[in-house]
Amino acid sequence: APAQAPEPYRIGMTAAITGRFSAGYAPTYEAYRAYFKRVNDAGGINGHPVEITYEDDRGEPQRAAAAAKKFGESSILMINASISATYKPVQTEAEATKTPLLFGGGVCPREAFPPAHPLIFCTTSYGSKWDSRMALGFIKAQSGGKKVKVGFAAQDIPLSRIELEFAEQLAKEMGMDTIPVVVVPGTASDFTPFAQNLKEAGADWVFSWAPWGVEIGVFEALHRIGWKGNYILYGHQPAQDELTRLKLPNLHALTGNAMFTENLPIHAELTSIVKGQTTHPPHYMAEGWTSAMVLDAGLRKCGWPCSREKLAQSLASVNVDTKGLRGGPIEMTPENHYRKVTYYKVYRWDAGKSAIV
Repeated sequence: APAQAPEPYRIGMTAAITGRFSAGYAPTYEAYRAYFKRVNDAGGINGHPVEITYEDDRGEPQRAAAAAKKFGESSILMINASISATYKPVQTEAEATKTPLLFGGGVCPREAFPPAHPLIFCTTSYGSKWDSRMALGFIKAQSGGKKVKVGFAAQDIPLSRIELEFAEQLAKEMGMDTIPVVVVPGTASDFTPFAQNLKEAGADWVFSWAPWGVEIGVFEALHRIGWKGNYILYGHQPAQDELTRLKLPNLHALTGNAMFTENLPIHAELTSIVKGQTTHPPHYMAEGWTSAMVLDAGLRKCGWPCSREKLAQSLASVNVDTKGLRGGPIEMTPENHYRKVTYYKVYRWDAGKSAIV
């Protein structure tokens, strides 16, 4: 009789694979698929394949809740790669079933920061409050001692508004003049009125921390009405393409991932592995690939058999070499399920070099 196939590690992912939010989250799903196909083709982990069930929640809380309920019955870990509105129902189910929950594509929830919830983990490159500290520190350094006036562009969702209200207060404490946060509805198609408010208020710099459409939409509107200040946004997956398309040196992208324009060995390796397997280009894969590396490390450390409790303990002590996708390792501790150190780079277009620098 044929040998019985080894039992798999059963994982569940809820992600905005389709729908209006998919541009920011589908690449994480694609990266996971490509990453663990390679792992399984090489014999799996500890002699067992990794079986990931993917559910498309379209960014809808009720769909995410249904997916989480399904995972709670069979999986040793849930992964969330969707918008923040899906967090609460997924976290509720994870807590009820004592299933570890890894956020691998959306903003890290506060429960991953010290003192960390024992079941909540996050690998995402961007993090609330840390990003604002970095952005404002960068603005202050770039101003060279000159006092500047800073504006803020948020989307009308809680996480974006709260982050930029924090940034506004922090800017005041750092001695900057500030403009009240401009809040853009998620349904907005014309960003001109919001850009006009920032220009007329005299913004020297504008900082935006929001979904990509709002971040880049407000900048392009400012450019069209002749604003000459500097703009910094969080560099989500489209940032590399957009810097190249716009070729405007006053647009700065702050990111925790190294852009593929640096042509690091890991970039070439990742590009080769995902060729023909993903809808999005390889440079959209860094976020999901890094998250998959962390899960891989956690499973290897967990061994076999791997229970939910044991996997949570394993993830709480991983130290993952990101090979240059990030500025350093992702190291977690029982108290810190985010990382010990966050590294950032700021990119912009250099007209003289005709390249991103």
